[in-house]
Amino acid sequence: MSQKQYLKLLTADLISHFGDSLDAIAYSWIMYEITGSESLMAFIIGLNYIPTIILQPFTGALVDRVNKRVMMALTDLLRFLVVLLFVALYINGLLTPVLIAVLTMLTSTIEAFRMPAGNAITPLLLESSHYTLGKAASYSFSRVSQLLGYIVSGGLIALIGSAGVLVIDAVTFLASAVLILWIRVTEKNKTSEAKKVNLGRVFSDFKEGLSFLKGSKVVQMISVIGLVINFGLMPLTVFQTPYVSDYLNMGAGMLSYIKILMMVGMMVGAFVTPRLLKFKKGNLCVAAGIVMGISIVCMYITPGICLMIGKMLLLTLSMFFVGVGGGVLNVVIGGLMMAAVPRDKIGRMSGLNAAIMEASMPAGSFICSALALMLSVTQIFAMFGICTILFYLLIGGSRSADILNTNMEKVLCVESNP
Repeated sequence: MSQKQYLKLLTADLISHFGDSLDAIAYSWIMYEITGSESLMAFIIGLNYIPTIILQPFTGALVDRVNKRVMMALTDLLRFLVVLLFVALYINGLLTPVLIAVLTMLTSTIEAFRMPAGNAITPLLLESSHYTLGKAASYSFSRVSQLLGYIVSGGLIALIGSAGVLVIDAVTFLASAVLILWIRVTEKNKTSEAKKVNLGRVFSDFKEGLSFLKGSKVVQMISVIGLVINFGLMPLTVFQTPYVSDYLNMGAGMLSYIKILMMVGMMVGAFVTPRLLKFKKGNLCVAAGIVMGISIVCMYITPGICLMIGKMLLLTLSMFFVGVGGGVLNVVIGGLMMAAVPRDKIGRMSGLNAAIMEASMPAGSFICSALALMLSVTQIFAMFGICTILFYLLIGGSRSADILNTNMEKVLCVESNP
């Protein structure tokens, strides 16, 4: 019975992930159309990250004290309304860069409540013996759903326009809310005293996590590597649309193609990493980072290639290997965290580490915004790509690589002796 309820949640998530992938293309296309500026677009995207980074450590505590199913349905309904408002303003010619920034931050604020609620309700819907299988199914199916959204988004934009695609996106949130309300789950009521204790523990755990971070060189390194990954990818995140439109002179279909390549690359990277760890160990992290840096630099070269077949070949390879590098690094970092952090601290350290790594995203966006006033988008790609390569070369030539290798051996021991 429990697993049947989880299937409803899984279906709702698949629908919303499909809508998110449609939104990623159509929303960015409209944003660039309205702003007409790479710098302003990068600045607005940077604002989008701030509410999540600030709120998520506290919304997690709130979610433990409220009905998670209702919270999830309410946030999906709010997303439905926000997207419809965005479309209405766009169709009537009332959408401005300021309104885009406000609605973007509002969406990010809503998501800061939705994500922890979704994580918290999962154990209530699954028996412990099915938890690993359920999480694996959620991860795999969500990637397939996103990939499908990227595949059809370009064609849909050509057929019904960006506004029409966003209407479909809004409907996916409404469908998700209805499915979530259909879930039957019993949540234990907590006394007011328990709620107070729980909130106090949040701050206590946060301080304990900071203390552990200060004393662990491995976790510090993981956080730094995560910062560099997110920071190095920010030009690709904020400038994809102007790059495709102004430098490649192509449409939304090419934007979909780039996202598909990156998604497939991430899936391939995650799939092959467990096999490569036996041979490359911790140095795989360094190699993957260098590959990502080289791939980003290739985006500087691509627009200057005269032959279309050569341009498409280099673009395809660079975007695919950006994804492969990201997939490898995600698996490696996850393994290092598992080896370096005690089991009873994994939750709080994962949350703290995620917040630290995500902190580079608004910073990277704002830096990209400032650089776009002086440099071309392709020059910014080259700059960030070279900095990424230099960072991983520095890691590879220092004692840091030895620390990575040593702790990766612990991961392999855990995997071979469960």
